[in-house]
Amino acid sequence: MNRVELKKLKNTIKYAYNTSPFYNELFKKNSIKPSDIKKFKDMVKIPYTEPEDIQKNPKSFFSVSEKQFAKVFTTSGTTGAPKKAYFTKNDLEKIIKSTANGLKVMNNVTSDDVVRMSFEVGYGIEIWGNRYCLDQAYQRIGSMTIATGRLPIKEELEMLKDYKPTILMDVTSRINYLTRELSKIYDLKKLGVKKIMTGAEPTPSSLRKQIEKSWGCDVIVGYGTTEIGLIMAGECEEKNGMHLSELNFLTEVVDPKTGEQLEDGKIGELIFTTYDREGMPLIRYNSHDLGRILPGICSCGTPLKRIEIKGRTDDLIPIGAGDNLFTARFNNVIFSIPQIEEYQITFDKKDGKDLITVIAETEKRDKNTEEKISEAILKIPEIYDGINKSKTILKPIIKLVKPNTFDKKSIKKRRLIDKRELYD
Repeated sequence: MNRVELKKLKNTIKYAYNTSPFYNELFKKNSIKPSDIKKFKDMVKIPYTEPEDIQKNPKSFFSVSEKQFAKVFTTSGTTGAPKKAYFTKNDLEKIIKSTANGLKVMNNVTSDDVVRMSFEVGYGIEIWGNRYCLDQAYQRIGSMTIATGRLPIKEELEMLKDYKPTILMDVTSRINYLTRELSKIYDLKKLGVKKIMTGAEPTPSSLRKQIEKSWGCDVIVGYGTTEIGLIMAGECEEKNGMHLSELNFLTEVVDPKTGEQLEDGKIGELIFTTYDREGMPLIRYNSHDLGRILPGICSCGTPLKRIEIKGRTDDLIPIGAGDNLFTARFNNVIFSIPQIEEYQITFDKKDGKDLITVIAETEKRDKNTEEKISEAILKIPEIYDGINKSKTILKPIIKLVKPNTFDKKSIKKRRLIDKRELYD
């Protein structure tokens, strides 16, 4: 495996250097040649590719002409333009084939399975590739898929009773919402769902246990980023870490402060390099996810490494139905109200939904100010959609306090407080 991966890595570095304007410039600027990368540890010589680099100019990463791309997928939760990831037909084929193999080997999915995918195509301006690639992967296996998007609860129940899916798929918060609402009107164990597959956001063990108890089946968690290749890792039946699709990309775990590569078992920042990506190769892409590679081989016998996700290192916060939101977004909308001097936001959970509480300092403590803050918060698409579409966010609570309530020396570090315990 290591020999194959190292060969793939060297080919990727050479290919990107010769074909991608971004990496050609990056290598020359830092006096790096492809021949300098002789082993995995040599990767530290190459600077990270940051999400902002893709935001600014995704086409600078192109290694083929624009006409050769078949799909473009975007990510949500940015302060400016979304990150766009472009894929050729060959790139998509590799992702779909790898996903189908993973579903068969790791999760025993067969042509007898019926899969209900209630993933939306996207959130707001996002065009999400997960639904497309998963639908194609299940078709390769021969499974029947029901991918109509999200339905009202009663219609969802009728669909489940009618088609009798064996596998249910959506982001964790939506699965939790379905579990809570459907269980009020029906015994979920009678629906015959054998497996729930979820991801795209944190899945705390306590929440997993609640969902498993309600449905009487296993919850299997996956991981991926749109930029690297969507479906990158997934649990097997042992549910002890997510197996990485190692032959599709290199995973480095590095110290966020020093950049030093860390050994298996140590928690650090996850850095990814694509293998065999034809259209838009990425080298040392900084996911800003915190995680670790679990030492040893899984008891299922699969030799692929396993990964655990432990948090974030940047200003992104998971919210709603699989969205990620930059915390600076709140500065933009709340400070647009002149009478607001300072604020603090708390994220909590109530009845399985995200609850946002805004405490704002202002001289004018009246209903009009409260309404302005509420309107400002609802202008954030991810919050609006979570309240009105996916039903995973409650209407924000607004509290007004007098000026100088907060300690001005520490408020910038404590503007956002997350009490949801999203990561185990």
